Amino acid sequence: MQTVCLELSKYVLAFLMAFYALAAYRGAVIRNEDKRKKIYRIQNIIMVIVHFTGYLIMYVVYDNMNYIYLYFAQLVYLGAVIMLYMVFYPKASRLLVNNMCMLMAVGFVMIARLSYTKCVKQFAIAVAGTLLTLAIPWLLKTVKSFRKMGWIYCGTGLVLLLAVLLGNKIYGANLVLTVGPVSVQPAEFVKILYVMFVASMFNKATTFRQTAVVTAFAALHVIILVLSTDLGAALIFFVVYIAMLYIATKNVLYAGAGIMGGGVAGVIAYKLFSHVRKRVIIWKDPWSHIDDSGYQVCQSLFSIGMGSWFGYGFCQGMPDKIPVAEKDFMFSAISEEFGLIFAISLLLVCLNNLILMMNIASRCKTLFYRLVAVGLGVTYGFQVFLTVGGAIKLIPMTGVTLPFVSYGGSSIISSLVMFALINGMYNMRLDESEYEDDRKGKNAKKQSTAKTTPKKHQA
Repeated sequence: MQTVCLELSKYVLAFLMAFYALAAYRGAVIRNEDKRKKIYRIQNIIMVIVHFTGYLIMYVVYDNMNYIYLYFAQLVYLGAVIMLYMVFYPKASRLLVNNMCMLMAVGFVMIARLSYTKCVKQFAIAVAGTLLTLAIPWLLKTVKSFRKMGWIYCGTGLVLLLAVLLGNKIYGANLVLTVGPVSVQPAEFVKILYVMFVASMFNKATTFRQTAVVTAFAALHVIILVLSTDLGAALIFFVVYIAMLYIATKNVLYAGAGIMGGGVAGVIAYKLFSHVRKRVIIWKDPWSHIDDSGYQVCQSLFSIGMGSWFGYGFCQGMPDKIPVAEKDFMFSAISEEFGLIFAISLLLVCLNNLILMMNIASRCKTLFYRLVAVGLGVTYGFQVFLTVGGAIKLIPMTGVTLPFVSYGGSSIISSLVMFALINGMYNMRLDESEYEDDRKGKNAKKQSTAKTTPKKHQA
């Protein structure tokens, strides 16, 4: 009976995730708020069922009550996040909030499957991060000086990145800065400061001189990341800058020159740095290095192949055979046990987040906020592309996490900050629209009154 239930659960989970993704896109296109509320409720119900099913299977397989306690704690947390946004920010994008919670729910389940201890730690950091970031939408609306602090963002970011060079090496890369018992990955937070810096500078001016200055300091960020061998972050910073440069200047030549410059820099990096060459060699032919440097990628491909469309079955596969599966190869672990239908639906939810972010950016009237929204959206979208592309051998492995899903305290806090900022700009956009509608209504009323009021004869 237990075997039959486990076998049946993988089909149920796959179709639930697919239906959730469909609901997310349906909610993005309809305008009727009553219909949207129904979609929000459907999303929340699916999230609860997926989360419950995952923990129920773990309890049945491992016979450990700790999973039940952790489940109820996470259920209260996810419900509290949704309720807090509804109470404090009723104009926030419910689709973004629901998607964020759904991704975290899947992440909690998969991390608990791989390591219960790490899941407890990830959950505690998520709670703390939510409390810290809950005030961000209010601060963004209240503090107008954020758009004028470009050099502060730049200086802070460069100092943090330089400090990383003196930090500990993780798998051959300088990634972590340790202060006492706390270890953080500064690049996760610097990418937000970097977006704010570029947006602030281009908000002041988009002249050739200003563009040259911003480009120089943006390049300095990327160079330090390359020296730290954090290639994933370096790529994200580069692509984000090109996108923001084009949006700010509308100059195709600038963007083209940036892309060509990036290509030349990539060739130079390949010639100068052995770790860059190693990543490319593994990407081209991991099978020749399956016993050493190509082991991770080969195991990732085996896992995805084993999962097929509906998965090997939750808690039935061997995702722990992939080194650092809970971080860099979470997509592969999910594909193995939940199946490709579930994994692709998860990616469609991530794509839905990117579309919502770009839609919010397109409606921001202030250049600074529009650039911030574009920068954060591209950061999020390109990070998803890098982690999934590396796992399926589409591109060389870069060592970045899947936002909200992969294990990593710095990653989940920075993702919470990004989504809080986006929701803050969504609130501001609605407030601006209401103000404009109210102003137009008053003007129309004045014009109507003027037409109906007879003019007095001049003496």
